[in-house]
Amino acid sequence: MVSKDTYIAVLAGMGGFSDGFALLLGGSALLSLSHYFRLTAGAEGLIISAPFLGSIIGAVAFGRLADLLGRRVIFLNVLLFFLLGSMISALAPSILVLIAGRLMVGMGIGGDIPSGLALVAELSDSRKRGGLLAIQSILWGLGGASAALVALPLLSLSNIAWRPLFGLGAIPPLITLVLRREISESWVWKVKRSEVEVRIRNRGRYALMLAFTSASLFAWTFILAIFANYTPSIMVSTMGLSKAYALLIGGAQWLGFVAGGLMVLRYCDRIGRRILLMPATVGEAALLYASIFLLRNPLWISLTLVVLWILGGVGYVVNSVYSAELFPTLLRGTSSGVAFSMGRLGGYVSTLILPMLLLSIRLAGVFALLAVLMTPLALTCPLIAPRSEGKGIDELEREYY
Repeated sequence: MVSKDTYIAVLAGMGGFSDGFALLLGGSALLSLSHYFRLTAGAEGLIISAPFLGSIIGAVAFGRLADLLGRRVIFLNVLLFFLLGSMISALAPSILVLIAGRLMVGMGIGGDIPSGLALVAELSDSRKRGGLLAIQSILWGLGGASAALVALPLLSLSNIAWRPLFGLGAIPPLITLVLRREISESWVWKVKRSEVEVRIRNRGRYALMLAFTSASLFAWTFILAIFANYTPSIMVSTMGLSKAYALLIGGAQWLGFVAGGLMVLRYCDRIGRRILLMPATVGEAALLYASIFLLRNPLWISLTLVVLWILGGVGYVVNSVYSAELFPTLLRGTSSGVAFSMGRLGGYVSTLILPMLLLSIRLAGVFALLAVLMTPLALTCPLIAPRSEGKGIDELEREYY
């Protein structure tokens, strides 16, 4: 029998599934979209990065509204942006309309993640809160892996494959929208809202935690977003591999993310967030540096991408857990939204500039850039990452603020 808090965590995580599903479908669609519209490198970057820009807008706006209006109203209705954006993208007659549709998809997921994570954090038993919060990111990885399987049969449609691929992105949010209607508002938010105003005595601590989670999600998303969206096209254009093989590797890396997320789900409430985060961050930086010199071997790059995503699953998921639990209740949606938006800013920047980077500094230069980006995080993580496992939401709020 599935517990109520697990059921809520899964329904919250379905927004993440929809996001992962849509992201890999977007990367797969690029294989035919580039030929259909004869896209330049700059246009490719705009199309792929548009959901990340939309996520920044959605996370900041709807994260704040989740604190003012409640988690449920945002959690329930933002998926309409995702649904409509997917349909507009599939039917787009021009590049500008396609970009607008992809922007709407991003606004939907940007609003969904902070409100969903806040709801799960507030309704979870402190002894298993980290694992429940990890479900959202694990389903994000499963969404990407599922999209690879769905996209494979559509490759035969050649230059028009992008239309059904984008259209399929509307199915998960539609199902999720129906199922979420039975979820109630967070009683924790309602009690806090009726009793107190926002008071932060330790503003320095609040700023440090917000900066840490924001910078961490920026770095991890900057890296993962590149391969989430461009692995198929990189392996076809740069390494001369078949579309089917490239798409399978694209799906395998998402499964690597799921494996990392499952490690967090199993162990973050037992051995702690920080103990998981430190080796993942250092390992990611080391592997990126090593890959600079070994990129000519297709087998190595395939294995490297999967391992990078396993470590990314650990690093990204732990920081997502932090972003949902470390902040005061009446600022949880706002703070989580800011941290998530900074992550999506990383994804927006990296996906926007990647096609031009490949033309100028090649793939080895891209790996060098990613290694340098991860290095400060690897050095500071042991000093800043807190121990929050086993502590209730109210206890963390009193301890930190």
